[in-house]
Amino acid sequence: MRTLRLFLVHLSPVTRAVVRAAARKAFPTAEIVEVGTLAEVGPAGRAYRSELLVLVEPDAVSAAQAVQVVDASGFARWAVVLLGGDSADLAETVPPEEWQPALLARVFRSAVAQHELGRENLRLQGDLKTVARRIRHDLGAPIGCIGASSHVVRVSLAPAALRSVVEMVQNIEDSSAEISEIVDRVSFLLRASADPEPPAPVAMAAVVAEVLRQLEPEIQKAGAEVTCPASWPEASGVARWLHVIWWNLLQNALRHGGPAARVRLAWTPDGEGYRFTVADRGAVLEPYALAGLFRPFDQLHLLPAPGLGLSIVQRLVALQGGRCGYERLEEGASVFFFTLPGGKAGHHSGPAGSRIRRRQSPSDVEPVSGGG
Repeated sequence: MRTLRLFLVHLSPVTRAVVRAAARKAFPTAEIVEVGTLAEVGPAGRAYRSELLVLVEPDAVSAAQAVQVVDASGFARWAVVLLGGDSADLAETVPPEEWQPALLARVFRSAVAQHELGRENLRLQGDLKTVARRIRHDLGAPIGCIGASSHVVRVSLAPAALRSVVEMVQNIEDSSAEISEIVDRVSFLLRASADPEPPAPVAMAAVVAEVLRQLEPEIQKAGAEVTCPASWPEASGVARWLHVIWWNLLQNALRHGGPAARVRLAWTPDGEGYRFTVADRGAVLEPYALAGLFRPFDQLHLLPAPGLGLSIVQRLVALQGGRCGYERLEEGASVFFFTLPGGKAGHHSGPAGSRIRRRQSPSDVEPVSGGG
């Protein structure tokens, strides 16, 4: 069974020899079909993994039609190479002066390889979207049922119930909540990776204020203090992705910043964009721990027991054209940072929350305190 078929459209006596020689050089076992027009090309054959369409001196209409043909899966049916013509913006185009068998063979192979990679990328994107949707909807309901049921059982237990039974039910409730959180976070990241959103101007003050509001119970419980700049810049990104980034970095600082953590949020210009930081005075990270920070999500299977938070941050920052990292300052502060392209030049938004007073300098701060 042949795995590739070539359609050669509108060959002339002058071009036939060189194009067929190039086709044979590129794919010795492929089936070669010559037709006069694009309309004469038959339906897709199931016996072929890939198809290559070569049009000689096509008009603009034929070239446009060729690249729009899709198969039963909705993917582009074939790789397209145009020999001559003026449609380089549509497909790989080779001018007449470069019509040599060896060069055309390389072009044919490259076009087929790019076509197959493109189809595989679309399939993987579809897989990610399917997995994200199924785990979110198919697992969400039963996990929620387990959590709700265990909560009802726990509050219904008689005061004389065995301590071990109470702890067991509490563990079930806590575990279901943890599983639900993991499902939500993984599903969110898969959707973001499979279907990236275009960047737009984002008022960072509003994003940070909402994150601080959601984390207020944790801030109060930890007796932590969070300080913010008096104003924030407008960056270019995706607001809901930035919400997740700040939430993860702040929660990380609250959990690992030590007793009564002092967390400082800040920003500085960074080339044509901005550098955002979350600093705390938690324990110094060991070298082995540093190696795992911001490990890309697709590499987490290489770690023994990886956390999700910083990997999610890394992926979302990268999708927005930024970078992230960690550094330890001489005065002992641990700083987690990420960068983003700038929004409107020189535009700054107000404070992140009503408890932070607006001041002239972005470095002036007033704490959002949870006690301590």
